[in-house]
Amino acid sequence: MKTNLYFHQAMSKIITVAFAGLFGVYSIVSGVREVKAEKPENFEPVLRFVVCSDVHLSNEESGIKNAEKFRKLADVAYELSEKDKYKALDAVLVAGDFTDGGRAEEYEIYRDLTTQSIREGTELLTVMGNHEHIDYRDTATPEKAIEVFKEYVSDEVDFHRVINGYHFIGVSYDASGKEQFKTKLEWLKAELDKAVEDTGEKPIFVVQHPHPALTVYGSVSWANMDIRRILKDYPQVVDFSGHSHYAANDPRSIHQSTFTAIGCGGVTGAMGNLSYISGDAYGDGESGTFWFVEVDEKGDVRLRLYDIVSDCFFDDIDYFLKDVGDKTRRTYTFNRMMALDTAPTFPDKAKITATSEKGEVSITFPEASGYYRAENYKIILSCNGEVADSRVVLSDYTRAVDVEKTVNFGKLEAGQYTVKIYSFSPYARRGDTLEWGFSVTESGEVEATETNIAEIKK
Repeated sequence: MKTNLYFHQAMSKIITVAFAGLFGVYSIVSGVREVKAEKPENFEPVLRFVVCSDVHLSNEESGIKNAEKFRKLADVAYELSEKDKYKALDAVLVAGDFTDGGRAEEYEIYRDLTTQSIREGTELLTVMGNHEHIDYRDTATPEKAIEVFKEYVSDEVDFHRVINGYHFIGVSYDASGKEQFKTKLEWLKAELDKAVEDTGEKPIFVVQHPHPALTVYGSVSWANMDIRRILKDYPQVVDFSGHSHYAANDPRSIHQSTFTAIGCGGVTGAMGNLSYISGDAYGDGESGTFWFVEVDEKGDVRLRLYDIVSDCFFDDIDYFLKDVGDKTRRTYTFNRMMALDTAPTFPDKAKITATSEKGEVSITFPEASGYYRAENYKIILSCNGEVADSRVVLSDYTRAVDVEKTVNFGKLEAGQYTVKIYSFSPYARRGDTLEWGFSVTESGEVEATETNIAEIKK
């Protein structure tokens, strides 16, 4: 178990360095600067839309919860819009996997939900993800998935719309649901060329389900290379994608290189990957996010991320994209975001508590934070000098509101325990370690300790 823990740690470091080499050219050219851009004094939107992904509607309990999150998404978006001088919500973009299996009854839920939630004057722009094909792709009639989409959503499986002078292009999976975009690439390129001819270097908003390969967080395993090959020739593209469910608030979920890529996380919940290669894990409890996007007449773009469960914006996620079409002027590159990273620290006099319920022992400790909030913790639990458990866990940074982290270790044998908690940033920078001891009785109860203030090791 200990070997596995350090394998995850080593792989995170190795892949992070490799990514820096792949993605770092723009940072090398122009140096590192602060990237938490503030809204300019004179920023006045002429276009506003929201983007979400991976709603996963169904008649199951989880699907019903997701429907309520989507309903809240719409309510919040309208409420925020109406508070501004520019009051319109011009569009809602859904980047695929709005159903859990593509079944007609799930489409009915989506149709009813959007009819009730999306008001007149707001365009609903939806593309198909892999889950819209799940019930059909291995049958004799995989094209049935397209027929169901057209019946319940739109005749336009792929779309190109112009809203307030800005172009929106959406690309759905191929009819088979397996080849992804092979039959769509010529169409996408032609539509992008039309948009460029019309608006030049102003942003063009593109949406498809999987991430363009080697861009945002999750774009190694949950990605498509064909989409990247097309978009790389269009620096004015701002692309939105989902599929991975990886936390949209993670600094790696925005990536500027030859174009701008944005990861959408998921309405159904936020996930992370603890070694880039394996170890996908959802954050504890409920989570869900959407992007709130505003554009001014010059084409400058402001992106804020809303936490549907905590019912507030992430206060540290407020991105401002200026000169989107000029690829020599990139703020949110991989290397720039990584260069700002600092080792996470725990608060002074950090307290750890151990509790027992129904014979299972849980450890609760405060979250660590540096320039970015800690992404994960490596925890080693020892008993009488021997390793009893070791694991890598995702932090609760998937939600906007800071909470304590609780980890359940199940039933523990009687003995004296030491717990060591190592903190790591999104870019695998190791921070503080908490160390604390407690005892478990023969009955599985946690004995009271003299102090629950942990030792902090730098």
